[in-house]
Formats: sequence, structure tokens, C-alpha cells
Amino acid sequence: VDPHLAGALHDAMNVFSCAPPSRPDLPVYFWSRFLFSREYLTKVSTPLALNLYTAVHNPITLKGRMQLCIGALSSHDVRPALALLDLPVIAVHSTQGVLVKPSHAQSWTDAEHGMEPCTTIHQALKSRRTCVVWVRSGHELFQEVRKQVSILLEQLLTGYHEVNDVAFVPADFADGAEAVQRSVKQLEAAETEAPTVGHVDPTKHASKEADGFGNFE
Repeated sequence: VDPHLAGALHDAMNVFSCAPPSRPDLPVYFWSRFLFSREYLTKVSTPLALNLYTAVHNPITLKGRMQLCIGALSSHDVRPALALLDLPVIAVHSTQGVLVKPSHAQSWTDAEHGMEPCTTIHQALKSRRTCVVWVRSGHELFQEVRKQVSILLEQLLTGYHEVNDVAFVPADFADGAEAVQRSVKQLEAAETEAPTVGHVDPTKHASKEADGFGNFE
């Protein structure tokens, strides 16, 4: 737990300890600032975001919320153990996360921890390396970009990336202008194309990378 996350958890505990049991909405309202990106809250408003987020009732108590924070603050640094992973790693990370910052993804690609990065899931599966998939979203991916994350899960379950070597863009390109429209069109087109093995010619995407486009946004 870095100082940023620790600060967020301590702030949350302070709010949880002061919130009256008769107002279960107050803790959730406070926590929303860490769950969602500012862009999303500006687009849909905080009340609507919370209505969607709490559509399924969560019976957790204020004491239970505080216990979760204490548990997170008591966690140990397991980054040295990453070198023991003899498995392909696919990390889906948000570019606008306020709770877990984008810089935290560095641990998954840091050679110091024995991690070897790659730009495609296909490479990760074949050589047991690490692929970070950047998503233009806040922490709550399934609410902000449900369709894009669902497509990724469907592709993983159907073996799409086992035969298609599709590169993912870095974080700065994922936040580029019109990233949502471009990436969705590319993903929909990929569902109808015949599987192809091998790298895509980088010259075909040079202009797109110059403008910026996302992975699953």
C-alpha cells in the first residue's frame, strides 16, 4: 500500500466512523470519488453513477467497511514474489484510476521484479510474459466501460488471442482523442475477420498511434 492509497483508506475510515447507521448512502457517496473517473462523473453525474453502482443491495455494515480498510492497510508488499510467477500475466489497468494509480502497473512490467513485458496477449500466452491492457476508465471498469471489458473477457474465453497477435496501445495513447469510437469499431471488426497469426504491420497503424486510440474504451 503506497502513501496515496493509504491516505484514501484512512480518509474513508474517518468518514465511515462518523457516518450515522441511518444514512448508508453517505459512505458510498464519499467512496465514489475513488471508484469513478472525473470524466465519467461529469458525463453521467454522481447520483446516477451511484444509482447504478448500488442497484444490487450490499448488506455490508459500516464496521465491515472499516474492517476491509484495516485489512488493506495491513497487507504486505508481495512485489518480490512476482518473480516466482511462472505464468502468463494479463493485467487490465485503468488510465484514470484514482484509487489505484496508473503508475502501479509498473510493478507488473519491471525487470527488477523478474517481469518481462510484451504488447500482446498472444505473446504473453505463448512465452509466459506480462501484457498490460490499458483502459480509459476509473477504478470501476465494469460500470464505466462494461461493453469493452465484456468483449475482452469473451475474447479470452473463446481463445481469440491464442491465434491473433493484436498489440495493445500504451496508456498515453489509450487516453487519446476519440479513443472510444476507434477501439470499439476495431473490436467489432475483429469479430468478423478470419484469425491471423503474426504481428500486424506497424506501418498500417502509424497514423492511428499518432492521433491516439484506446484498447477497450
